[in-house]
Amino acid sequence: MDAEALRQAVEHAGLAAAGIGFLAGLAFSFNPVALASIPVSLAYVTRGRDKSQALLFGVMFILGMILTHVVLGLIAGLGGKWAAEVTGRGWGLFLGRLLIALGLMRAGWLRITLP
Repeated sequence: MDAEALRQAVEHAGLAAAGIGFLAGLAFSFNPVALASIPVSLAYVTRGRDKSQALLFGVMFILGMILTHVVLGLIAGLGGKWAAEVTGRGWGLFLGRLLIALGLMRAGWLRITLP
């Protein structure tokens, strides 16, 4: 899939955009803390139940996590779109440079002494 097709899919906000957003959110939601907490939470939800009920509760738990990620991602995306429309391109250019400078300061490659 080329960049132009991806842009058009997202602009039209159809089923393809929802699928792409879902897969991107799923890929970026994996981090060590989240991955380590899933088995613990799943064990708590399914403990002391027979096999079919544990499977049902496990599937409901995972679907609830996925739905939560989708809703929060949708809220974040709409909030970002709104902020971009309100502030315009000029603010983004300023904020981008500021974040790059802060990243360089964090890595120790840039030192700015404050008065």
